[in-house]
Amino acid sequence: MIQGHVLIVDDEPTNLLLMEELFHQQGARTSSAQDGQTALRLAQEERPDIVLLDVMMPGMDGYEVCRRLKADESTRRIPVVMITGLGALDDKIRGLEAGADDFLSKPVNAAELLTRSRALLRVKDLGDELESAYHRLAEIASYTNTLLRQFDPYNFDLDASLRGLMEFLLGPASTDKTRPQRVLLLGADQGGQWGGWVYYLKDGRLTFHPLPEKLSPPQLAPVFEGRGLVYANRGEQPFAGVAALPLWERLRQPAPENNLVAYRSDSVAVLALDFGKQVSAYEAQVLSALVATIHFFLKTISSQIQEVERAFLYTIGALARAAESHDEDTGNHIIRVNRYAEMVANALGCDLNFVKVLGYSAQMHDVGKLHIHPDILRKPGRLSAAQWEEVKKHTIYGVRILGEDPRLAMAREVALSHHEHWDGSGYPQGLQGPDIPLSGRITMLADVYDALRSTRPYKPAFGHQRAVDIITRGDDRLQPSYFDPRILEAFGDLHPQMEKIFADYPG
Repeated sequence: MIQGHVLIVDDEPTNLLLMEELFHQQGARTSSAQDGQTALRLAQEERPDIVLLDVMMPGMDGYEVCRRLKADESTRRIPVVMITGLGALDDKIRGLEAGADDFLSKPVNAAELLTRSRALLRVKDLGDELESAYHRLAEIASYTNTLLRQFDPYNFDLDASLRGLMEFLLGPASTDKTRPQRVLLLGADQGGQWGGWVYYLKDGRLTFHPLPEKLSPPQLAPVFEGRGLVYANRGEQPFAGVAALPLWERLRQPAPENNLVAYRSDSVAVLALDFGKQVSAYEAQVLSALVATIHFFLKTISSQIQEVERAFLYTIGALARAAESHDEDTGNHIIRVNRYAEMVANALGCDLNFVKVLGYSAQMHDVGKLHIHPDILRKPGRLSAAQWEEVKKHTIYGVRILGEDPRLAMAREVALSHHEHWDGSGYPQGLQGPDIPLSGRITMLADVYDALRSTRPYKPAFGHQRAVDIITRGDDRLQPSYFDPRILEAFGDLHPQMEKIFADYPG
């Protein structure tokens, strides 16, 4: 199955019908366009999840359509698969330079098209959640700081503060699939009865009214089943519990119920309903952070920013794990690289914030491999020249995936520069010496040590001492001149601790 909206662009009606039918059979929603201008308009209006774009079209060709999509802030994160009858390498390079995320040659194999589309949609979902987590973190921090500055225990307007939090949760954009359509905010009175308000957006404005009746603890219990945080989609048990509430018939309009995320503490409960996509632990974490904020104003300051921080870091970890899915490792590779990098940064005397950020950014070094075909990554033995050139592009792909959020600035540095060499012999930019960001220099050593210790399609796993010898003395593939001398010196003192980290996180 494929969940999402696919925009298909092809000037041949027969091709449109065939691809629409293929994706309809997978459960996807489709739109179609036969020319570039219509495609750009639909992309703006409908914000599809992926674009399948024919190259050869009259008027505006696919390359120009792709360039315009990637130049527009509102559409640049939509993955684009270019489809063409042209088979030359130059045509593929031209497509990638235009910003395409993948390239398929005609005749298109249906199974390959679906597989690549699913992979790009997974990457987009992770990227969307990553971006949303970053913005939610900034919004909660900003709103909380404003409330703290304005807090007056004698004149504090709790209702206005709660309305602000509801506006944050519902969001200004109805096209944001990570936000709910309605929110129920409940509070328990001294008798244990739950009353509250329902909030929703109407014509872009926050609308709210009191719930028509109070709920007893037994009426609310089926929603949570003894848990504090739940999420469910249609047909799952917690969802059935909400549908059984006596006030539900009056709350289900205007939209049908599809899913929910609910959080309950001793005195506060929040039910967020009807997200634009299947809900998961990510939405649950965001709602948990929101209720923590509400709880602060009812009782005391809480850890809502830390809650969203964990969601943010979890999403980064999920993206990093996805990039490592083609390796033989269990996933501990990225944990080890983070720990090595933190250790080296500490030894170099880096400030605590640098060490902290590097501690979650180093794992993003190979995120660009999500755009490299698995057959290349898993190929035993040496790669062909063309395959090696494609693998080297993972540094650039990584920057594209990570986007432009300030919170990910170091992760972008790491992704782009972790194959640069101190002597200038690395890639992709051939940087030399201190021109290479320190984060990339540190991550390079961490990644090289772990790669030497691990099994790869082209080599067996080496023991600790052999890995140390290769790094410090060199071999036919690696030279000590690749490393920052200060980092290499630190490695001489730290490698026993790195051996212990490797043993503590095997696989």
